[in-house]
Amino acid sequence: MMSRSQPATAQKADTATAAAALSVARYAMLWRWHFYAALFVMPLLIVLGITGTIYLYKPQVEAATYKSQLYVAPQASPRLPQQILYEIAQDSTPGGAPILTAEIHNAPDRSAQFTYSDPVHGKSSIFLNPYSGQVLAQMPTLKANATYWIGLARQIHRGLLLGKTGEIVMELAACWTLIMIGTGVALWWPRRKKGARLAVLPDVKKKGRLFWREIHATLGIVLAAGAVFFVMSGLPWTSTWGAQFKQLVAQVNLGYPPDPPGSTSSQHEGHEGHGTVDAPARVQDLPLEHTAWGAGLLAIPQSASPVTHADTAADTPAEPPTQAGSQAHSEGHEAPADQHIPDMHAAQRAADANGMAMLADHGRHDAAAEPISLDQVMALAHASDIPDEYSIALPAGRSGVYSVSYYPGDPTGEKVMNVDQYNGNVINGVAYDQYGLIARIISFGVSLHMGTYFGWVNQLLCAMIALGLCAMAVTGFVMWWKRRPAGGLGAPRIPDVLPNMRGWMIGLALFGIVFPMTGLSMLAVWLLDRWYLARRRRLHGLDANTI
Repeated sequence: MMSRSQPATAQKADTATAAAALSVARYAMLWRWHFYAALFVMPLLIVLGITGTIYLYKPQVEAATYKSQLYVAPQASPRLPQQILYEIAQDSTPGGAPILTAEIHNAPDRSAQFTYSDPVHGKSSIFLNPYSGQVLAQMPTLKANATYWIGLARQIHRGLLLGKTGEIVMELAACWTLIMIGTGVALWWPRRKKGARLAVLPDVKKKGRLFWREIHATLGIVLAAGAVFFVMSGLPWTSTWGAQFKQLVAQVNLGYPPDPPGSTSSQHEGHEGHGTVDAPARVQDLPLEHTAWGAGLLAIPQSASPVTHADTAADTPAEPPTQAGSQAHSEGHEAPADQHIPDMHAAQRAADANGMAMLADHGRHDAAAEPISLDQVMALAHASDIPDEYSIALPAGRSGVYSVSYYPGDPTGEKVMNVDQYNGNVINGVAYDQYGLIARIISFGVSLHMGTYFGWVNQLLCAMIALGLCAMAVTGFVMWWKRRPAGGLGAPRIPDVLPNMRGWMIGLALFGIVFPMTGLSMLAVWLLDRWYLARRRRLHGLDANTI
């Protein structure tokens, strides 16, 4: 005769068995999505890790591989004026290709560098000895203002050298990395019950595939936070989602600061590029290697009409711009006594008060309507707390402006300003302290991401994360290869009883809404997975999924 306790015990056992089955089923579903994410991300993660590490050590790599181009022997004699160096560089470009930017490096042992668009090789750099004007080298830089190998690493990192298509692929890889990390952490989560030590440290005594799984799980959980940081700090720079995000942040006043009514930027809005072909409309369109994320939407204004200059100053003697620039440069970038060089913020406040007031002294500066020299622009930058290591984009045509972009390792020093090429007035500009909250956070994130914020320690930490992610991808590949059946994909099987994954489904749906392109790719993967399973079952007469 059965005791009363036996049915209760059997019921409890059945309940426990069902709960265990659901737990296994949930694990299997998470593993399947983790597998699909990793299958796509794994090779790209290795590419991102290697190219990212190369770019992290840009100063060291360039110093080792391009020493003769980047460095010269310091001399007691002063460097040639930047304007003279520019003219030499311009005369030396293939086919007279116009100089696009001047890369300012004032250290006594640094060469002078200018960029131009080569008719054959595209974006290129020319390096000069700043003391003699001798051309040291010319090389393609693949859309970057750096050296060839660094430019190559950067372009592979951004878009696999495949243009817009490659950029979309890398953006998808970044978002699928977040899915991979989320599902990976969920797979690891039960291990925490074994204690912190066993949950984090690998059991190296295991053999075969189990050994690789231990290494993979340990790397994944240790690097998870760093990987999420890398992805989230890189996504704002992507050409699709990042561009839309930048516009959205600016509209809610959390990114690029809106122009106040009556500002010179507002007055020049819509006039960008008059009198020139394909002139950039925004700072982010300039041919610069780096521009601050928070300054990318700053409008590129128009210099005052040179005709106005000539008419206004018909009876005023002209001051030779090159000589004035040489004087300013030789005196440590101090402005001549009769030249007004405003602080960027002061110039912006004056422009806010009266947008046309800056045109009043045109005749006093340049009766012949000649552009000011690069040395004068450098003096203006120095007066605006831009000391060294910055870029000057040259005017695009007669109505273009000099655009000074300062992008230091410390984001609080970021600054961009557009300078009238005829009178040297700052037409508009933006600095870090004018950014919105989101733009400030992103600026710090990018500095950390690129390893420039706190020196070699920052580089080392980022390199460890990047190369650790490469190792994680490799261990994942080894695990897959060891369990992959001959002629099969080796995807984790779907359980016979599907668990309730409502929370995960809602989370992935929200993720797909925030990142629409990734959401569409997730839907495509889900549909293809269902089709593949149905086809395998039909061909092999399987009742349960054994793929």
